[in-house]
Amino acid sequence: MPPTRDQSPFRPLLGRILCAIPLALTAGAINSSCSEEPKHAARANDSTVSAADQALLAELVEVSTPLKETVTSDVTDKRFVRRLELLAELSSRPPAVGQAALQELQRRAEAVQDVEQALLQVAAKCDPEGTADLLANLATEYGPSLFLRTEALLLLGETAPVRALEVLKPWIGNARPGRTLPPQEFIVKAWADACDGAGRSPVPELCDVATNLLLDGASRVRAVKELGRRPDPAGEKALRSILVESTGDGYLRRKAAQALRDSLPEEAACEVFRQVADREADPNMLRFLIDMLEEHCEG
Repeated sequence: MPPTRDQSPFRPLLGRILCAIPLALTAGAINSSCSEEPKHAARANDSTVSAADQALLAELVEVSTPLKETVTSDVTDKRFVRRLELLAELSSRPPAVGQAALQELQRRAEAVQDVEQALLQVAAKCDPEGTADLLANLATEYGPSLFLRTEALLLLGETAPVRALEVLKPWIGNARPGRTLPPQEFIVKAWADACDGAGRSPVPELCDVATNLLLDGASRVRAVKELGRRPDPAGEKALRSILVESTGDGYLRRKAAQALRDSLPEEAACEVFRQVADREADPNMLRFLIDMLEEHCEG
């Protein structure tokens, strides 16, 4: 029988990971089960967070918690918008607020996906250095939900790029990892973000993923989109190869055409489209190329 929400295997794992990480920050994100301090001492550290920020964290938890009763769409829309506002506001706060978010995450007895995601995001954005180990462990350890592992991986790529590259290097483009990992398309996204943050080009690995026939279509499409944002000779070569690929994946080929449009000078992209259209056998793809030529190219 699958575990219920309050029996999630994430609960003991998160506690173990948090206890093992020397956070050493003012808000203390380790409750009394990890130390000999009494509970009131851990709560006393919350005083480093203003009452206003504590109220915002409490509101974030409230609007992230699914409503039990049926409500009209305007109510759910308002809660969604308010959640985004709170995430943006809290994510710019000092590290102590991030530690308070981790404390709340650890104290919760019931696992609620949206709440965990929101608190983890605030913690990572407020305190990148203090949460890097936690995010890396959540991404790599089996036990947390795949959703939360994926969220941790994306946050790691955004907030701790150097550490993310260490974690992601064995995973990127690995079609047979031999273990359960977050979906490859999100590994690609985290890799690109981490490379941007670390000042390193992600293009070689993106080319490998984009042209790897053993990988799923979603990850290849993600790599193609990222290549379209990064003009590079190697990326152009990979995109040209995909554009004439004979696998029958018309969607991937269309995305390659759009990426070439975005990354090449207009005249060069139009010449590629003309060459491919002259030899195209798929009538649907030919129609797409003609539309591209009519919309973006002269003559």
